[in-house]
Amino acid sequence: MIRPGEASRFLSEFIKLNTTNPPGNEEVAAHYLEALLDKEGIKTDIYAPAPKRANILAKIKGKQRGKPIILLGHVDVVPADAEGWAEDPFSGAIREGYLYGRGAIDMKSQVICLLMAFIELKRQGITPERDMIFLATADEETGGELGVEYMVKKLPWLRGASFVLSEGGCIVEEDGFQHAQVSVAEKKIAQFMIRAHGSGGHASMPHSNNANDKVVRAAHRLIDFRMPFRPTPVVTRYLTALLKGNMIKGHAFSTLKEALRNERFRTFVENHPVYNAILRNTIALTILKAGEKVNVIPTESTAQFDARILPEENAERFLKAVAKVAGKDVEVVSSGPYDSIPSSYRTDYFRMISQAVRKVKGNAFPVLPFLTTGATDLRFFRRFGIAAYGFFPITLSKEELFRMHGLNERISLQNLEEGLYATQRLVELLASYPGA
Repeated sequence: MIRPGEASRFLSEFIKLNTTNPPGNEEVAAHYLEALLDKEGIKTDIYAPAPKRANILAKIKGKQRGKPIILLGHVDVVPADAEGWAEDPFSGAIREGYLYGRGAIDMKSQVICLLMAFIELKRQGITPERDMIFLATADEETGGELGVEYMVKKLPWLRGASFVLSEGGCIVEEDGFQHAQVSVAEKKIAQFMIRAHGSGGHASMPHSNNANDKVVRAAHRLIDFRMPFRPTPVVTRYLTALLKGNMIKGHAFSTLKEALRNERFRTFVENHPVYNAILRNTIALTILKAGEKVNVIPTESTAQFDARILPEENAERFLKAVAKVAGKDVEVVSSGPYDSIPSSYRTDYFRMISQAVRKVKGNAFPVLPFLTTGATDLRFFRRFGIAAYGFFPITLSKEELFRMHGLNERISLQNLEEGLYATQRLVELLASYPGA
């Protein structure tokens, strides 16, 4: 049986391993997980695509041959500057019922819960119906080339999985209302840069061929451009379940299509970061580069944008539209779009997630399909037609969600224990599922 305090102790130790990517250094995390699995008598294999970069895989053999079920997590984290944090981001410190550290939400806590649920199958002597795979990977935060992308090339049999469970959704609390978001799809990455060239010269003699002026004007046009709302089936299902019958800014919500015709509802959506992002393509200006000296007009200027487009959107068509809005004074340089293929939510796996959540939250608790605004490693499995869902059954407020990738990322010990319990129930259900 899982012992009291195991999850918080393991997570605290895990966060202390600095796996900031870049550079990654996921090897230390892989060896930490290897030691925990080895102690339980579970054989592991470590795959190292580059020095100090590592992925770890463990298997519990099933009763029958068939497509395996994969419990997937990444062990790298985004950078964190200690300034402004209540506790050092790599201390794993526990303070007033919260465990602090980079990765507390994204996603070392889920990796630990998946690992412990996996280990518990072994401790209980449960032989799953089909092979259960625990896979913890590197490099998710910078694209996955050395992580999942490497692993599905190295071990082609992973492409034949029946189901993959990883990050992307949770139980969200907003305005006192809770619901479970199960990510069955995600937006595509379509990042790009605008670049302008011009004449240099002394800044005391301004001229009309300034590269900075061109980029700033183009950037303003892109920022001010209002992307159209384009509801996808998943988002329509999600928002209708949440909002139907409610009064939104004086508007009675009936259908999403009808609501989006109302100006006040559209304003409400635009001021709601999540709803806005799941209903339209988005672009965010993130990096500006130009000039080296305050009195010198530069000959080149660039601005980089993080664009996230809807799964059904054509990336080439989107970038052509971007170029048209940006204007002829700049060139648009794409950094390469990623694919995004939604998974169906009308599956036994979705029903099992619902069952596990309702075991904790009650039979009437809403469990809804969701579109993730960011990119995850699940896209590498969805491209092979595998049902792949992002869900971790912890409850987070909007404020706690925005700590992810930000200051004072943390998870409450109560949430961690609840997430572990529900993860165990879900993994037990998955282990007992014989498949079609």
